[in-house]
Amino acid sequence: MKLAKVYFKLTGWTLYGGKELLLGDQEAIKLFSMREILQVLSYLAVTHVIDYSCLIWIKNPRAYVKMSITRRQYAWVVGKYYSTHQRLNKEYLNNNNNNNWFEQWLVGMTDGEGGSFSVVKSGGKYRLQYSISQPFYNLRVLYYIKKHIGYGRVLKHEAKQDAHFSISDRKVLSEMIFPIFDRYPLLTSKHFNYLRFKEAWRILEDKSLTIEQQNEAIQILLSVQLPNDYVSPAISHLNETSSYEEIKSVVLINWLAGFIETEANLGIFLDRGIFNIEFTIGQKLDGLLLYLIKRLLHIPSKIVIKKNGLRYLTTKNSRAISNIIDLFSSGGPKFKGMKSLVFKLWSKAFY
Repeated sequence: MKLAKVYFKLTGWTLYGGKELLLGDQEAIKLFSMREILQVLSYLAVTHVIDYSCLIWIKNPRAYVKMSITRRQYAWVVGKYYSTHQRLNKEYLNNNNNNNWFEQWLVGMTDGEGGSFSVVKSGGKYRLQYSISQPFYNLRVLYYIKKHIGYGRVLKHEAKQDAHFSISDRKVLSEMIFPIFDRYPLLTSKHFNYLRFKEAWRILEDKSLTIEQQNEAIQILLSVQLPNDYVSPAISHLNETSSYEEIKSVVLINWLAGFIETEANLGIFLDRGIFNIEFTIGQKLDGLLLYLIKRLLHIPSKIVIKKNGLRYLTTKNSRAISNIIDLFSSGGPKFKGMKSLVFKLWSKAFY
């Protein structure tokens, strides 16, 4: 049966016969940015069409996607749906018993796209800013971070259609942010920026220095550029021969949830009449980390390096996809932004 296009009215989402992007609009943001638990709205009693802010209009009523009505639980979680796949690492499901999951997740988010440690000059002196930037459709995740940290602010930029969660207060940075990133080091080359950020903080806190001396010291600090072959000290002892257990002890599952939140693409696309489910992560600088993620997720595909230097880890392997779904489903770490809804749609499409 040919699958017709599925239109999500007013949400700004369309599932085409090619690769798709799941993006929300302002109605969706207003609804979900205020909700910690993702909701699925329904007007049917037993089985309903996926929706989150209004009704769905479907061109061909035989071709729509369905989910069971159970709130935050779906039919594919039931054991009978797992009988056709061999689960390689069942321990994933019990790997989330850690009170520090939020801190690990936050470090992963920061390691991903949008996280930064900035040292900027303003009004003749330097200031510090830790921030995470996200598009408007993922505004919800920024308020989630703000709520858990208890400090910071979220600023919206209408022209760019994005927003930033940021902390500039040096006392808050010292008491709230530094302890998190010292306990759970960044795994990407952003670790270099973090160390420079902390050193800039030390210079600004040194009361024996004049503003001119502070500025000069920070200018020298910022003149040191990231080495081409830089590897985070947290993973520098690992290599292609490291065991799975060694990798898992460093590349924590909760960190991976935060990293995937902004870095991974969960794709659904049509190839010669067949819909494929695809998982992709791209990296520019951190080739070793990408390889460790490949090992951790049991992805058989090779990492592809493009002419522009970007590295891509991509898989359509059903066993690898199944393992990823297991990892972030019942009992595992959860996504907190719009990736949560995308993951549910993607998982349902796979099953």
